[in-house]
Amino acid sequence: MRKKLKDYRHAVWDWNGTLLDDTWLCCESLNLLLHEDGHPLVDPVRYRQIFQFPVIKVYQAIGFTPDETSFRAMSVRFMAAYEARKHECRLHPHAESLLAALTALGLTHSVLSAYERNLLTATLAQYTLTRHFIKTCGGSDIHAGSKEERARRHLSDLAVRPADVIYIGDTAHDAEAAEAMGVDCVLVAHGHQHRDRLTEAGVRVVEGFAELTAEL
Repeated sequence: MRKKLKDYRHAVWDWNGTLLDDTWLCCESLNLLLHEDGHPLVDPVRYRQIFQFPVIKVYQAIGFTPDETSFRAMSVRFMAAYEARKHECRLHPHAESLLAALTALGLTHSVLSAYERNLLTATLAQYTLTRHFIKTCGGSDIHAGSKEERARRHLSDLAVRPADVIYIGDTAHDAEAAEAMGVDCVLVAHGHQHRDRLTEAGVRVVEGFAELTAEL
């Protein structure tokens, strides 16, 4: 029988695409690079079908053949476009109410993100969400690599039993990070990966936070 959200003691949240509705901006930022380099653009559906970790594979899927040096240069260009407009993004519907409801039920929260740690900290403050999280863990750079090893350290730092933790993300890689932690996972299909990709991860998939809120 599936465990109820209220029966967990801690929730680990992904940030980009999960709590923050920024998939549209990532797609537009990628298209800016594609336009500048003379490649065909991708629509939002195609973007969500090809998005994956490590992000270098996204560039390969749309015709780039980056080596490590050129990928890092593209990452800098992408982040410049993204950061210039990230203030236009909003939280997904019911994000704050779900956080508050779970807190009221006794859960604590943390963030495990591929987003660079200083940018993550500043952005959480921008959305006045810092108060919700007892720990935030961002990446060491802007290149959005794997989260699996950081996930294991994250759980160790929390000192919470894996059985008491639920991981909430929006990509198959979040399921991989949850597996590395040995914790349960639910993926939300309103973010960076298409639902068809999420169902391949073998964990529970929901359409959005309203579905989770209705269970509380």
